[in-house]
Amino acid sequence: METVLVLGSTGSLGSSVLEVLRQQSYRIRATARTPLKAEQLTPWVDEVMVCDPTEPGTLTPALLEGVDYIISALGKSLSLSDDSRASFHEVNYQGNLNVLKLAQAYGQVKKFVYVAAFSGENHPNVAYFKAHEDFTKALRKSGIPNSIIKPPVLFSAFLNLLPLARKGRLASFGPGDAITNPIHEHEVAEACVQALTLPVSTIELGGPVAYSRLQLAELVGKAVGKNKPVPRVPYWLVRTFLPMVRLLNQSLYEKAAFFVEVAQTDCVAPAKGHLRLEDYLAEHV
Repeated sequence: METVLVLGSTGSLGSSVLEVLRQQSYRIRATARTPLKAEQLTPWVDEVMVCDPTEPGTLTPALLEGVDYIISALGKSLSLSDDSRASFHEVNYQGNLNVLKLAQAYGQVKKFVYVAAFSGENHPNVAYFKAHEDFTKALRKSGIPNSIIKPPVLFSAFLNLLPLARKGRLASFGPGDAITNPIHEHEVAEACVQALTLPVSTIELGGPVAYSRLQLAELVGKAVGKNKPVPRVPYWLVRTFLPMVRLLNQSLYEKAAFFVEVAQTDCVAPAKGHLRLEDYLAEHV
């Protein structure tokens, strides 16, 4: 039985990866930053290692001992309710790089599967995308066989908008006409596990339906029974406040800059998913 190390296993995508792995004949080792999170993971995995990938001092060769594959869904949350001050560079890039260096030094890893972001290479000045792309480059140069999984946006991201929609505070940046095709995290997890044994370098995958940003906001509002028109915030107004946000909270600034960027840009990945966002939202409300 081969062992898979899963990074970021407490997140929505990571937990889906665990679910898919459990359906197959793999031994699962997961990481957790605290003993409490480790206890929560215990029923779903064979082993939990308490460590923080962003802190090299917490990583030991034992993390990679006997590991055949690594799947990383490790990344800083884009949720506005996440108040952690770490940057995307510190988590998405440096955290993954610390584990990669450990794998190079002590492991005999057959493959490293990393979940990045679709079209990230087109946004080098946005911290979220840059962190993903910087680690992708490091992984490509590592000498360890790898696959990069690139979805545009996961369905679970829209669950973070439900509280705002209930309070009538959901808005759209600009006209909201840029389009994207979100995909269910379970379908991305399936692609991650399939990539362990497939000779693929990059998998780009999105859902079956492309929505405008305004349509997505309307879907979230409709899911909680709010059918009023979604307010549209002009770009000039958002840009006016961004420098002030940067002075007060760098983490919040990086998230806001990401949302402003994607609101203006079409981001449609090859439609390989089959599940629909409307059904997903209905299940989770």
